[in-house]
Amino acid sequence: MGYVRLLGRPRIAGLWGAQLLAVTGARLYALAVMWLVWETTRNASLMGLAAVLESIPYIVIGAFGRKLLSRVASLRRLAVVEAVRAGGVACLPLLWVIPEAQIPVLLGVAIVLGVTGALFDPVLPGLVPRLVGPDEVHEVLGLLDLSTRVARILGPGSIGVLLLVMTEVEFYWITSAGFAASGVTLAVIGRAAARPAPGVAEAVSATPEIPSAWPLLRADPGVTFAVSLHGLGLCAAAAPAVGLPILLSEVYGAGAGTFGMVTAVTAVGSLAGNLVVGNMRLKIMGGFLGVYCLAWIGDGVTLAFMGVAPNMATLWVVSFLSGVAAPFWGVTLQAWLAERYGERERLAVLAADHMVIRAAGALGMIIIPLYVAAAPQVTFALSGVAVVSMAVVGMLMAHRMWHSRGGEAG
Repeated sequence: MGYVRLLGRPRIAGLWGAQLLAVTGARLYALAVMWLVWETTRNASLMGLAAVLESIPYIVIGAFGRKLLSRVASLRRLAVVEAVRAGGVACLPLLWVIPEAQIPVLLGVAIVLGVTGALFDPVLPGLVPRLVGPDEVHEVLGLLDLSTRVARILGPGSIGVLLLVMTEVEFYWITSAGFAASGVTLAVIGRAAARPAPGVAEAVSATPEIPSAWPLLRADPGVTFAVSLHGLGLCAAAAPAVGLPILLSEVYGAGAGTFGMVTAVTAVGSLAGNLVVGNMRLKIMGGFLGVYCLAWIGDGVTLAFMGVAPNMATLWVVSFLSGVAAPFWGVTLQAWLAERYGERERLAVLAADHMVIRAAGALGMIIIPLYVAAAPQVTFALSGVAVVSMAVVGMLMAHRMWHSRGGEAG
């Protein structure tokens, strides 16, 4: 397998480990901070505010942060970002020492984690293609996606175990240490990567100033559509994020244990999907955009079927298939951008993509809860139909573009 070969290289293995630590730490923080906000303030509005404060930097930096992104566009500078993130989480134990600082510390850490995440998340995948030859870009991006899929299992799975064997203060120290370890790993790899790998012509140094994404998107309707579809898909994802417990409880009479199992089945499906898409390149009429939209059609169909599944057995299968679909559109988009753009342009488009999906996700979390409690099945079905409809339009666009370019990937 391509993953095994790549992991045999120390710098790629180290990068994968750093990404795994970073994403696991982010998942641990995201899961724990909502509980912490409620436990310390008993204020549901502050829970929402903490979530919003973490998302706003993605939107602001994606729209106006080109110079800032340029300044951190190297592995060694991302190590500094991770150090700041570690420091932010390390401030949380102050809540037990200085009770009066509870609200300022919680909201301040949310902002710090939002800013550092908005810098780290688009920049790291934008830099990764530097570390491998052109023929290995697809596989290394799949490997990076795999670390995210694994972290989504480790995060929820480990938080309960950790809190059984340590205090909350120790838990946040451990989470901070994970970010710190990620930073150290990136610093070491960044220093070594200043010497190009075999077959890679360019050393890993700081990136010149990143251009504006908007001219790039205006000039490329296919990529613009892909980013827009990504936003709609993440907006629709609010249906299972908010509505799955409601669907299971109200429609199937299931409890928290079933919710955990369905979530786990979806995660296993995402691992299976990653192992397929990361080690093979699908080619259909329509090129990259065709594959991307086909993956979103699968995602939308499974989302709709979650709302109309006649029994729990069907829901298990649909949940697994929903997980399988996610890596297909995730890795395909990353690989497409890596092939289509140089590094500076790729970072610009990735930042714009993160801005769009964060804004769309926040919008979904505002709109969908208004309906899902009253009609969970209808909400799931309509959300899935919306994704499928837009993805079908994208398929038609992809086929037209593919034929106009004489069958070249586009």
